[in-house]
Amino acid sequence: MMGFLATAIPVIWLGLGGVELAYWMQLRQALSLILLDTARVGTTRQAEPAAMARAFEQGLHRLHPAPGEVSRVLARRHQDLGLPWHIVVQLPDRKAFVDHADPTLQGPAKGDRQPLIRNDHQAAQHARRQAQGWPQGRGPLSGLTIHEANTLRIALRWPHKPLFPGAAILMKTLAPLARDPRNRQWMAAGYLPFRRTVTVAMQSDPADWPDLPDGRITHEAQPLRNPAPSYPAGADIPPQTSADSPSPGSSTAGNGHGGANPPPNVFDEQGRSGSDGGGSAPGADPETGTPINEDLCGL
Repeated sequence: MMGFLATAIPVIWLGLGGVELAYWMQLRQALSLILLDTARVGTTRQAEPAAMARAFEQGLHRLHPAPGEVSRVLARRHQDLGLPWHIVVQLPDRKAFVDHADPTLQGPAKGDRQPLIRNDHQAAQHARRQAQGWPQGRGPLSGLTIHEANTLRIALRWPHKPLFPGAAILMKTLAPLARDPRNRQWMAAGYLPFRRTVTVAMQSDPADWPDLPDGRITHEAQPLRNPAPSYPAGADIPPQTSADSPSPGSSTAGNGHGGANPPPNVFDEQGRSGSDGGGSAPGADPETGTPINEDLCGL
């Protein structure tokens, strides 16, 4: 009996660990599909956070199909963590609206004037920026081209409650090693933080929306690996004090998106951990230009 227990206990734990790991892989794939659908809604709704939040929580029925189960899962995470999930809008960032907002467009939000980036005639807009002396057509503040400013990139953080108590104990043990404060908080509560990122070309004029008041969707400026380019004397550079100031993006000449390789629709399973990267091409590896998708649980 003692020999059987000495052998069976490690085997059982390995089996449970295999089941947990298999569920993690399934969950990762499901979250990727849900996030992709969320981004597609955002591209057609001017990157509106409220619309994306509704689409994401509707997509959670793939994971929890039973009636009322999604509400119970979110309520439990809200009780344990204060925030049931978190999506960061990385592109377009606030600086992109200062560089590329079109003052002739009126945003959908009520009240104050809402900056918009024109989604059509991108080739003509890009050519005009280059003609005005913007190196590679990149804005002086954001460092983004008009094509990159018309790209929606969102990053999801999802806290997963492990199936077996042993995995939750492991998360709590490893929590002090996490560099990110939110990951550390979630792990200390026994949750495993998943991270997924998707990049999709906008299909409508991006609007400068405020963050959701409850913090589920916020905006984040991405640091650029390449510093903002210098500009020759006399170059036409727009004011950087207000997103409502006239910018070169007001041109409506030309046809289509063409020119300067507009960003692809990306859903790549190539993963990496650690902090989010910016780069000269959002959502791309700085060395190879390959689109990336941040994976499992960058601590």
